Amino acid sequence: MRTLLINAPYPFSECPTLPLGLTYLAAVLEKNGYEVQILDMVISRFSLKKIKEKILEFKPDICGAGPVTMNYPTALRALKVCKEMGCMTVIGGCHVTFWDEECLTEAPYVDVVVRREGEYTLLDLVKGRDFKDILGITYREDGEIVVNPDRPFIQNLDELPFPARHLLPLAKYHAYKTGASMITARGCPYHCIFCVGHKMVGSKVRYRNPKLVVDEIEEILSLGFKDICVEDDQLTMNHKHVFAICDEIISRGLKFDWAAFSRCDTVTPELVKKMREAGCYYFCYGVESGNQRILDLARKRQTREKIVRGVKIAKENGINVLASFIMGLPGETPQTMKESLEFGASLNTSYGYHILSPFPGTEVREKAKEFGIRILHNNWLRYDANQAVTESDEVPKELLNKVVGEFNAAIEECIRDTERQVEQGTATPDMVAEINLRRRRKLAWLLLKNDRIERHGITENNGEEPVKLLADKMHSFGSISRILKRDQVETVLRQFVEEGLLEYKTDDNKIQWNWVDIGAKVRKKQIPEIQKIKT
Repeated sequence: MRTLLINAPYPFSECPTLPLGLTYLAAVLEKNGYEVQILDMVISRFSLKKIKEKILEFKPDICGAGPVTMNYPTALRALKVCKEMGCMTVIGGCHVTFWDEECLTEAPYVDVVVRREGEYTLLDLVKGRDFKDILGITYREDGEIVVNPDRPFIQNLDELPFPARHLLPLAKYHAYKTGASMITARGCPYHCIFCVGHKMVGSKVRYRNPKLVVDEIEEILSLGFKDICVEDDQLTMNHKHVFAICDEIISRGLKFDWAAFSRCDTVTPELVKKMREAGCYYFCYGVESGNQRILDLARKRQTREKIVRGVKIAKENGINVLASFIMGLPGETPQTMKESLEFGASLNTSYGYHILSPFPGTEVREKAKEFGIRILHNNWLRYDANQAVTESDEVPKELLNKVVGEFNAAIEECIRDTERQVEQGTATPDMVAEINLRRRRKLAWLLLKNDRIERHGITENNGEEPVKLLADKMHSFGSISRILKRDQVETVLRQFVEEGLLEYKTDDNKIQWNWVDIGAKVRKKQIPEIQKIKT
């Protein structure tokens, strides 16, 4: 039984991250002797033809996807093709967990919805168990939708294998300078009205063994990553757990940068000092609002004073902070929006604003009328938290878009000013590094999303240096030449080659460029293990 997992693309405004959920699913299948591949279309050009070609090549029995809300429609398009090619189609993730019956109603080509944690549910499907005996799925039987009971949460996370990152096009993520994602626990005890975390992974937090966490970190570093994001809902809530992980990192002498999601009211100077010593450099705090009434309505269980204190503790101990706000929460008015703008500016740290997206399963969606919120539509592609999909009597959608749009426009102007200083030679080293990273990511994204190397990576072999020839060809595309100079393109391409991300082969007439397959060595080791399990 072969399984193809598809990572559907989402809007450019979101930085591409490795699909942690899909790699966990794949790892469990590999551990049990099943062949699995991941078609990652976040970091490459989305094409239905490409999906068909992959199915013809790999011949999967099951095709699955695990989208969030904003790429749910694209995942459906992919699965429709899979069904037409004769595959069983499975979809999971946070969106369809709370949109399961609707999904099967609107997408007759989807066979099964996997709800909540999917590792062992998908394994049961691959094993061919009868649908009626599989917990945690929604499916059709005789034209009727059947919702099986939920599968209990996995209590011992240590039994899960490390995510199968080797199945991903890692060189492409390295080209974009994307860090690896990982978790040290699952679960969230908080019940914020705009989030489904506690429903999706449970209110009780389940922790992994700190030594295994650091074993996984070592594996991530061996794949070439130098930056890791710990995506626990509440990493800093359990200080004993964090101290144990940090001590293990330090005792092994591991040197890497890492970031974490955190709450302002769960940090202490001692904890932050230890995290900084272990390489943590960045916190993302969910501040959400500068108005206390809105914080209370959202059930954040935090105060403005605790937010200020949490930012101060992090900054004083060498950890940078991004304070993240949500505009349009229940109780929002023009005055409270002003308070959030002023509060963000007063924190003396980086801060940004998103717009409320009432995702399926959230309390703010289920009780929208009670909260005074009007949901404007279910065009999921626009549920990217960067455009208004709700409004209220106090705050129309136009005002939400205007306020957040003006803030983002001001940031873009600051970036352009920094670019001018770099061009004029008056920028600081940090400013130069920031602009160089932006240029690298701009080129990487244009190469990746258009499959430029795969489709146009052949140049004539006329004796000139191969990198120069490739730079000439890539710069000939208007989408690239409009935003980057020829020498800037060559500089970035040269970095890719020096970092072992791009390679080429030559013959008398041509040069063929390709992305390096970093995970190939790991996969070669995995194949004998899978065959051994099968026998």
